[in-house]
Amino acid sequence: PGSWWIVWAALTVISGLMMIPLMLNPIDVAASETSAASSPVSLRPIAVYLAGYFLFGAGYIAYMTFMIAYVRDGGGGAAAQSAFWCLIGLMSFAGSWLWRGVMARGNSGTTIAIMIAVTCLGTFIAQLGTSPPLLMVSAFVFGLSFFPVVAATTVFTRLNYPPEAWAKVIGIMTITFGLGQTLGPFVTGAITDVMGLSYALRVSTAALALGAILCAFQRPVKM
Repeated sequence: PGSWWIVWAALTVISGLMMIPLMLNPIDVAASETSAASSPVSLRPIAVYLAGYFLFGAGYIAYMTFMIAYVRDGGGGAAAQSAFWCLIGLMSFAGSWLWRGVMARGNSGTTIAIMIAVTCLGTFIAQLGTSPPLLMVSAFVFGLSFFPVVAATTVFTRLNYPPEAWAKVIGIMTITFGLGQTLGPFVTGAITDVMGLSYALRVSTAALALGAILCAFQRPVKM
């Protein structure tokens, strides 16, 4: 208790050290002759994709926010909580390699829909019980799929828009995702206060399921 600042200080030092090789190896990128501001982007062709991405942001962050309390309430001590988080982190590393072949063909919403659906499966498994095996399977499945979703949006943008529009489209997607991440904990937190933690996780699962369905309807953008 009270030792959290030691971990945060260590993370600060590690992050600072990791910045050094990046600063020593700058990447020179030729400036585009066409300004991003001169490339209008219509939201209508990707409206269903944005709605699904918003729901993903709201659904996944609710799981990330409240699962530790869920593990604790199920009888898991500090070791179980740490193991749960570590497994999510390790699987998020592996997920990038697992999904890279699928992402390379992600010019429609199918790729991100599959990833969100697998993430949804991870949240659903947690609701089947609080036994250590179930929670570890939940962390494994969730961790393997949630992180590459963000990268998939970048691939989708690069495959559907000209380079001069990339910054604007990715910016729009980032704002949409950020709104979901912001509102998700508020809504699920209110549900937790009134109905209990298990209901908040159900809402998280439902948001992810609906997000996957919406993204599945996204077709390649015709420019």
